[in-house]
Amino acid sequence: MHKVIPVLLIVLGIALPGCQMVATPAPSPTPVVLQSIKLGVGYVPNVQFAPFYVAQAKGFFADQGLEVTLEHGFEHDFVALVGQGERQFAVASGDQIILARAQKLPVVYVAKWYQRFPVAVMTLAQSGIATPKQLEGHSVGIPGTFGASYAGWKALVYAAGLDEKSIRLESIGFTQAEAVTQGRVDAAVVYIANEPVQLRQAGWSVNVIEVSDYLNIVSNGLVTNEATIKERPDLVRRMVQGFLQGLQYTLAHPDEAFAIARRMVPEITDQNAPIQRAVLEASLALWRSDTPGLSDRKAWLDTLEAMRATGLTQADLDVDAMFTNQFVQ
Repeated sequence: MHKVIPVLLIVLGIALPGCQMVATPAPSPTPVVLQSIKLGVGYVPNVQFAPFYVAQAKGFFADQGLEVTLEHGFEHDFVALVGQGERQFAVASGDQIILARAQKLPVVYVAKWYQRFPVAVMTLAQSGIATPKQLEGHSVGIPGTFGASYAGWKALVYAAGLDEKSIRLESIGFTQAEAVTQGRVDAAVVYIANEPVQLRQAGWSVNVIEVSDYLNIVSNGLVTNEATIKERPDLVRRMVQGFLQGLQYTLAHPDEAFAIARRMVPEITDQNAPIQRAVLEASLALWRSDTPGLSDRKAWLDTLEAMRATGLTQADLDVDAMFTNQFVQ
């Protein structure tokens, strides 16, 4: 008799009845760890910071491997922190960079945001004061003799050839709209996208003398320091690119940008939303450019010359050390 040899059934790719193929689970993706960055932007949350809110909400910073937290405070404090290496980035105007460099703080402007300096002098239309020369013999209110407002005022005095001694410059804090409408001063140094917009929305007719019509000085942009540029150039590039994406998206989609800003700024209520939307619209006009992010060397030279001529600084500075376009191009 022949022995019956058991047959070992090897199933290759064929499932027997009642059997199921078990798939090997794919390995879980390694979570992306974002680098935390604190960015000093300004005193309080405001719709005028919409490009940063958009870059956060739309994931433009995250796409660059960054988790950016906005810090609020005074501009000169943030510039000092960046210059001392305690922060890597801040938003600051060109005049603050020049003042910091004069104090040996190695801050560098790496991406231009505002294409026009946002400071102006505002008067009521009924005053008849519509040109810089007509300010002579009158009172001008200013928040104080510091910051971009004061730098803008001094630039206007310089560029328009005003007799500053004939003008009564009064520190009034941040009460420009009330001071002008109540007649406490004849004019006030303001931000183009703020007080004039508010008064027009309230039915007032105002004249706005824009500093940028008389001198092209450097306004707000993204700032870092020399050490970060030298040691972490890729970080600077990613920060700049995330910001510029947020800026371009805001310009292209202002309604969506405003909706995002409303979520970020609780002070924007249904009641004041129309005014704040108008503030954003006025801001967009200051940001538009065919060359977003790029600095103009002549504007830096003009800014430095005006600050030296008006006594804001006497330092002999290298303008080419103040800014770079390498992370934008």
